[in-house]
Amino acid sequence: MSVTAVSTGAGIALKVFGGLYLADAISGVFHWFEDRYGNPKWPVLGHTIRENQQHHHTPRSFLKGTLWTRNREVWAIGTVFLIIFYFVGWLNLFTGAAVIFGMFANEIHAAAHRSPKENGPVITALQKTGLMQSHKHHAAHHRKGKDSHYCVMTNHLNPALERLQVFQRLERLIKWSTGVVPRLDDSVNPRYRRAV
Repeated sequence: MSVTAVSTGAGIALKVFGGLYLADAISGVFHWFEDRYGNPKWPVLGHTIRENQQHHHTPRSFLKGTLWTRNREVWAIGTVFLIIFYFVGWLNLFTGAAVIFGMFANEIHAAAHRSPKENGPVITALQKTGLMQSHKHHAAHHRKGKDSHYCVMTNHLNPALERLQVFQRLERLIKWSTGVVPRLDDSVNPRYRRAV
């Protein structure tokens, strides 16, 4: 194998995995915002926020939906981004991978709520690598205050974001600059609610 082929292969892998991790980071930011600041009465997004609140009360409830009902909004948003990126000249392997992975964030999240038997051997193997979020890793989001582990796609970003206290620092910045405090999740036992 030539050096050029290895270099090209490494470049492709970097762009694809970079897209995956960018999508995971974006999913985490949206999940955090939805959980901590989203209002179920908002137009357009209110439905999604209500669904997420229900998910915190009964984590497997959204598995009852279909592939379409779990993903239609994010597929529509992803399609719009692909079209925009194409027309402005930003569509490439990295941005395309980020959007495509992002379009499947809900399915990856759903797989983290299924058993290995329900997921089958391929998804279970990907979960063991951490490239797809495992049930064990995602369970950290549903424990105690439901105020950590917001990224839902891989096992790799949450530990770093938690060590750096990224979301906690953002909440303090928002409180300091606007006076707005995070919404309390009514599914959380009061003794686990984190002060901002």
